[in-house]
Amino acid sequence: MQVQRKRSVSVLVLLGLVAIADPVHAQIVPEPLAVADEPEPIEAAQNTIVVTARRREERLQDVPISVSALGQDALDARGFDAITDVEQTVPNLAFTPGQGGNSGGIAPFIRGVGENDFIITADPAVGLYIDGVYVARTFGATTELLGINRIEVLRGPQGSLFGKNTIGGAINVVSNIPGAVAKYEGDIRYGSYNTLRLRASVETPISDTLSLGVSALGEFGEGWQKIPSGDGLGNKNVVAGRALLHYDAAPFDVVLSFDGLHRRQNAAPHSLIAFNADAFFPILQNTFLEPCCTVSDRIDQTDTNSELNRDDTDAFNAALTVSYDIGDATLKSISGYRWVSAEFGRDGDASSTINYAGDFHDETAEQFSQELQLIAPVFAGRGNLLLGAYFFRENTTDDTRLIVADGLLDALQSAPQPLLDAFGFTPGILPFLDFNIDFDNRQKTTNYAAFANFTYDITDALSAEIGGRYTFERKRFTQDAVRIASGAPLIPGVTPYTLEEDWDAFSPRASLSYDITPEVMTYASWSRGFRSGGFNGRPTAAEEIGYYDPEFLTAYEVGVKSSFGPTVLNLALFRSEYTDQKLLVNKTNLNVTYEDAGRSRIQGLELELATQVSRRFQIYAALGLLDAKYLEFESFVNGVLTDLADRELKNAPEVTGSLSLAYTLPITDDLDARVRSDVSYRTQTFVDVENSPLRTPDYAIVNLSAEFDLPIYGTALRFGVDNVTDKQFIVAGFDGRASFGFLEAFYSEPRRYSVTFSIER
Repeated sequence: MQVQRKRSVSVLVLLGLVAIADPVHAQIVPEPLAVADEPEPIEAAQNTIVVTARRREERLQDVPISVSALGQDALDARGFDAITDVEQTVPNLAFTPGQGGNSGGIAPFIRGVGENDFIITADPAVGLYIDGVYVARTFGATTELLGINRIEVLRGPQGSLFGKNTIGGAINVVSNIPGAVAKYEGDIRYGSYNTLRLRASVETPISDTLSLGVSALGEFGEGWQKIPSGDGLGNKNVVAGRALLHYDAAPFDVVLSFDGLHRRQNAAPHSLIAFNADAFFPILQNTFLEPCCTVSDRIDQTDTNSELNRDDTDAFNAALTVSYDIGDATLKSISGYRWVSAEFGRDGDASSTINYAGDFHDETAEQFSQELQLIAPVFAGRGNLLLGAYFFRENTTDDTRLIVADGLLDALQSAPQPLLDAFGFTPGILPFLDFNIDFDNRQKTTNYAAFANFTYDITDALSAEIGGRYTFERKRFTQDAVRIASGAPLIPGVTPYTLEEDWDAFSPRASLSYDITPEVMTYASWSRGFRSGGFNGRPTAAEEIGYYDPEFLTAYEVGVKSSFGPTVLNLALFRSEYTDQKLLVNKTNLNVTYEDAGRSRIQGLELELATQVSRRFQIYAALGLLDAKYLEFESFVNGVLTDLADRELKNAPEVTGSLSLAYTLPITDDLDARVRSDVSYRTQTFVDVENSPLRTPDYAIVNLSAEFDLPIYGTALRFGVDNVTDKQFIVAGFDGRASFGFLEAFYSEPRRYSVTFSIER
């Protein structure tokens, strides 16, 4: 570990020297600037960028909150496919891939705080919002469409302004709102693994007060991990669309949107990287059934059971936002409805001939949310008051089939008695050696909240902010778990069972900001957030059935936002104190459950800069440092209560950094070429609580691209190479060696080439 820390410091020094030599990137990744006779300077571009971090539109540099934002042009210039690619640019942000075979889930970690468990009893720790609507289950979130205005990443607790479970932060996806100007854009991209993506977005006025926006996406292609037949794991087969109506006639402003998604793909790529045939279940498999398993020497191919490798999702979402001006005040209503159905699986044994280990999930989630806001200037315009109320209801179902040594019970029942005696198996125990289990899980969540936020300009330079949210939440969970072959309940005399609990919490926030000059603003903030309690959705014994209480995080932050001519520099220093922290712990492979880790401390900084070196040359960079450690963490290991405070927090790399160079070359008087390189770096990351060998090493990803304007007005051709060095590494996994004998890993994508034709008018 000492060697690792020295390496992290060396990287920090290197990136620091780059930042000093070429001051770069601000709290936003600015959109590429057009090169013209009079190019727009970066500080002018910053003045036109607004965010809604405080539930109202404000210039990014005026918001006393650590926020990063990327517009559609910035996303396209980097060739980003999905919201998860944003981690390459935003410091102290990480996404974990969908597990259990699902590729559509979004599991963000901000400053080491997050949740990557997809079970319906687990809530995210970083809230995802699409046009102001909280997204509880992200399987069907359509974030790859054109027509995105920006993606905002808000760090730290946001409870006084945003909805539930924003203990680690919030990611807010904001769509373009069509207006009086007609606009069309689209692109066609073809790339590695025979992948074709088509996107289009149209905005047009229908009348003086009504306008329409429509976006569509289709993506199809083979997967990078080959299987015996078919397109491979990680392939693409998805269509999505969105329609948005905007009515603007004072005093009303109304936005109605619908979107949907239809995905029919294979499972996310996963690899069996080690197998211990001497573990308990492999011995049973090899003795009573047939031998398993074979570890492939390549991660780009695997054997698999086609019945389990599906990744199918359908989603429908609707939102209605109504704003009504009452004099200087505004009354706003945000209504949201979301429905998603996802079927996905994983073949853990990587074999097409046997079912030794795997699972398949059929999940449905339906949610409705209603938010009311009253925003009003007070005290002769020196203050601003936000009052709000929030309601959320979600009904979820989860039908999961767990497969472990399929056919074992039948084999045991027909085995000779001397062989059973050798294992100590009596006839009465045989039904409980059936480890193929059907879980029928149901959960209903109801959430009520009231919140307020008040800002006041004490002087022309000094401003104060105070806010808070009171939340009440009730959950009802039902589980029925049955062993498939024997028909016996998983926990005799207990299942099925129903649990119901409720919790409440207060989430306050306060901050001060001071304008040293019109170009330099400093701020200090204090906030407290919580993530609601829940239930253990994977009990294997009666004593494991129960609930866990909410966890809390208190955050302290100071920062500077500044601009100096063509350079924008923002810095944030923070410390977070995490209490009652809940961790998903792999106790014995058979027993995966949530435990209270006690306390942890997370501190660090984010530095983001941008500079326009010349009319044609721009540099962007970001640096994140994270020092995270447990202060209290005790757990039973092999029946002994053990102090585990020396473990590292998962998904909390010490250093994250990025550096982008963008240069515009003139082709003719009217046409340009834009070349860029994007490098992202992060240090070693543990992907599980146990700090198992499943960890992400230090790595750097290099992306290169060149875009050329074409003679036809508004068209361009882009050539891109992502992951130039073809670096693949573990980003998630499951350590089942103790009982199941296998070590399973999810890897990052290999090198990809692409060419994109785009048009915008």
